[in-house]
Amino acid sequence: MNIGLCLCGGGAKGAYQAGVIKALCDRGISKFNSISGTSIGAVNGYFLFTDNVEKLEEIWTNLDSHIKSSIKIVDNTVDNSDIIEKLYSFEDKSTEKIDFYVNYIKIENNIPKEEIVNLLNLNKEEALDSIRYSSLLPFNPNGTMGLNEQFINDLNQGLYNGYKLDGGLVNNTLIKPLLYKKLDKIIVIANKHDYVLPDEIKNSNNVDNIIIVRPKTIFDKNDTLKFETEFCRNIYYEGYEIGKNLNIFM
Repeated sequence: MNIGLCLCGGGAKGAYQAGVIKALCDRGISKFNSISGTSIGAVNGYFLFTDNVEKLEEIWTNLDSHIKSSIKIVDNTVDNSDIIEKLYSFEDKSTEKIDFYVNYIKIENNIPKEEIVNLLNLNKEEALDSIRYSSLLPFNPNGTMGLNEQFINDLNQGLYNGYKLDGGLVNNTLIKPLLYKKLDKIIVIANKHDYVLPDEIKNSNNVDNIIIVRPKTIFDKNDTLKFETEFCRNIYYEGYEIGKNLNIFM
């Protein structure tokens, strides 16, 4: 069976997503024909892309030992250098190269434009730069609005011109590249309990072969930046239990 995997964004909620991935791999469902990832989904996807899935549990359940839990703001963005450095340390153990699509936005003249790249075509430095951009959240420490409203305001003010930022700001479900592949199933691991496919996907494609995996936990909006060991460990194991019992052969 040809299976594609779409990994949505969600910051620290990606621990849940990682649990689902690890459970599927432990069940022997580890050979995906194509992967796509946005933001933390791009980070998690790199574990699969380089055949380092065993490190998912190690990192997400012991986050303090690997990643600084305190949020650091650098150049009006949430610094993600710790996790990117961790990915740099991985040896690429994959024997089969597969398509791995990630997205980010490039901002010019106050206008964000989505860029989609296939990491299969890039060297390691270029690939990890793309993941860094895809997971680089804007954050204005002097802002007085909610994250989304503040970003739109800062965007219009030209604060982020020349930046490459989190792909989830414009498209948190990078599924389109997978729809053009000959896949029997596409698994979408979302990070929202009430997630539904975007209308443009539902209305223009046969969605019978798309399986959506949702968490049971109803996350708070502040959980996106809750990179704390106990929180991430709990939702990792929630994801693992869901992945362990997921029926993808229906």
